[in-house]
Amino acid sequence: MNAGAVLFDMDGVLVFSEDAWFLVYNETLEHFGHAPIPREAFDAIYGNGTEADRDLYMPERTVAEVDDAYRRFFATHLDAVRINKEAAPVLHELRARRIRTAVATNTNRPLAETILTLAGLLPLFDAVSCADEAGAGKPDPAVLHLASKRLGVPLSSSLFLGDSRFDAAAAAATDVSFVGYRFGDGRRIERLEGILDLLTSWEPVTVS
Repeated sequence: MNAGAVLFDMDGVLVFSEDAWFLVYNETLEHFGHAPIPREAFDAIYGNGTEADRDLYMPERTVAEVDDAYRRFFATHLDAVRINKEAAPVLHELRARRIRTAVATNTNRPLAETILTLAGLLPLFDAVSCADEAGAGKPDPAVLHLASKRLGVPLSSSLFLGDSRFDAAAAAATDVSFVGYRFGDGRRIERLEGILDLLTSWEPVTVS
């Protein structure tokens, strides 16, 4: 059975922007009058979405305020974003196979579009689904459900490629088949092109 769609997390899969985000997060904290946090503390929360970031260290701020600060500060650190060179060839091949693709990310929509455009990847996707549009970030599965709706492909006929416990938890709450990118003890791949091999051998996962 072939998958009808492949959903991709963005940070840590399509691009590597953790160094940029570390700078942005601490600049945001300082902007709002908070002390910066060490890299170890940042790594523990990286990827969990704006609302969770806010709740942990800036509870007096709104999500919109934090997202606005992220957008402004991130623009000064775009040079710290590394593009996964494997992404474009894989996306072109998926399109050639008529398999639909979407980004499912906790990054807010304006910033996600900026990053994907910088990477030259935005035109290669059929849809983009972000936490600010879905109403919640991963580990909540809302982003995955929104991606599925926009693609017109059920999650039960899709693979989701992620690199964190937040991705895995969101997938576990749905009937999407999760694949770890350099992550996890279950089904995983070390190179993005590995998703192409999985497409002809995967078995759908159902939630009882």
